[in-house]
Amino acid sequence: MNNIFENDQINPAIRQGLKKINFVKPTEVQEKVIPVLMAHKNAVVQAVTGSGKTHAFLIPVMNEIDENLKYPQAILTTPSRELAQQLYQVARQLRDAAGLNITIAHLAGGSDRERQVDKISAHKPQIVVATPGRLHDFVEKKILPLDYVKNFVIDEADMTLDLGFLSEIDFVAQRLPQNCVLTAFSATIPVKLANFLRKYMAKPETIIIDNPTVISPTIKNDLLDIGSKSRKKILYQLLTMGQPYLALIFANTKQTVDELTEFLINQGLKVAKIHGGITERERKRTMREVEAGQYQYVVATDLAARGIDIEGVSLVINYEIPRELEFVIHRIGRTGRNGMSGHAITLIREEEMNQILKLEKMGIHFDFVEIKDNSLIPRTHYHNRKLRKSTSQGLDNKVRGMVKKAQKKRKPGYKKKIKRAIQQDRAQKNKIEQRSKIRKAKRQRKNRRDSQT
Repeated sequence: MNNIFENDQINPAIRQGLKKINFVKPTEVQEKVIPVLMAHKNAVVQAVTGSGKTHAFLIPVMNEIDENLKYPQAILTTPSRELAQQLYQVARQLRDAAGLNITIAHLAGGSDRERQVDKISAHKPQIVVATPGRLHDFVEKKILPLDYVKNFVIDEADMTLDLGFLSEIDFVAQRLPQNCVLTAFSATIPVKLANFLRKYMAKPETIIIDNPTVISPTIKNDLLDIGSKSRKKILYQLLTMGQPYLALIFANTKQTVDELTEFLINQGLKVAKIHGGITERERKRTMREVEAGQYQYVVATDLAARGIDIEGVSLVINYEIPRELEFVIHRIGRTGRNGMSGHAITLIREEEMNQILKLEKMGIHFDFVEIKDNSLIPRTHYHNRKLRKSTSQGLDNKVRGMVKKAQKKRKPGYKKKIKRAIQQDRAQKNKIEQRSKIRKAKRQRKNRRDSQT
């Protein structure tokens, strides 16, 4: 296949700009997406972080900009301020390398709104990088005209859904010109998101970039059963065992991040924290200090997994498993980047093993380890034992008793009898569950009708 970066349909200035920033060989997502967007087709792209998706849409978007038309021609939306800032900087880098006379605006919460209004009123940007909330605000107040928009990109679409921003995107999408090309990039495509996208895209090109390993082969991905030991003390031991260059610790809530930060500081470690509860100014200051190497340890919520790109992370610790299991992929993917080696450790207790089984079904491979002599060593994986235990879970006492007796010698046909009994038991439970769902749905419909009358 010919190198898409050398395609004659791409502005020669952009082709030269790509060489200047060392973009020589396109990634798979760039090879597949760029021709589709250049053909003005709507697209839904499933690709993970680090696959090169940003330039997959930036190149065709910039290629379409008419430098003489001083109106917004492309809107790129992403769900967090940090992601918007990153995307803005990457867009400016490509523009400057190509020497294009294109105006790019950055619209996000946490920045001076009135200053942004004055800038846009004086000089309409040709590319807008925005968070959904600020974009909705500027469109609703008619500060940002949409008449000439040719491309509308929803980056990190699943995160946009998770954070509850689809209504803001919906508001803007309804007001776009009919010939506007819509593109959504997402690590996963949940049903609710797929339904939303179908509303605006008739038969879009669906591009799925396979990622069979899920976790980069450069990452050593360990699972540590802490048993009844203190989770905090195990965390401290892990952080001080190997002296990582930069360790990123993930917790599920702002409160836990605050508690862990205080605990580790009290142990004598210099720790930074990042979560949605700290001010924008404090967060930017913290990021600058982390990038300057002033911190060796950062404790964060999942905002950092999807919204902040911290370079040089050599160790990721999942202090607890996230509620949304797919976030484990994004957390672990913060290390082992750009071909560098990385290390990830997930802390669990035995009762959380079912969550690990689900993650393994998603394609995530873990190596079981234990701490011995202040180092991590391999241990026996008790995955099979858990599966054996789960075989009899949820069965009635009568059936469970038959399973236990099956280990003894029995007459021919006894095992088949057990199998039939288990199947009948499960079928009965499924019937009861289905009836319960039907009754619940009927009650909900009745309640909606009652509320409307």
